[in-house]
Amino acid sequence: MERSTRETTPCSLIRDSETISTPGSTTRPSHSSSHRKVQTQGRHNIVPASAELEAFFAAEEQRQRQAFIDKYNFDPVNDCPLPGRYEWVKLD
Repeated sequence: MERSTRETTPCSLIRDSETISTPGSTTRPSHSSSHRKVQTQGRHNIVPASAELEAFFAAEEQRQRQAFIDKYNFDPVNDCPLPGRYEWVKLD
């Protein structure tokens, strides 16, 4: 095919520009907003208290801290080396 020639679009594939949507577009048809309101009214937005969040994440943070200590023999909370596999040297 030469550069000067161009393929034409079949008439059956030409659509009205109002109905064409861009892939990945965040634009939604106007009729869906009323449907969305009905769905969100049934849900309750409950935000947990900060103490609840802290308790929820505290156990996992402790497990991660212990895994780090076991692997690198270094306590990141107290910023001190521990006896074990690695020898830590303080840089000035």
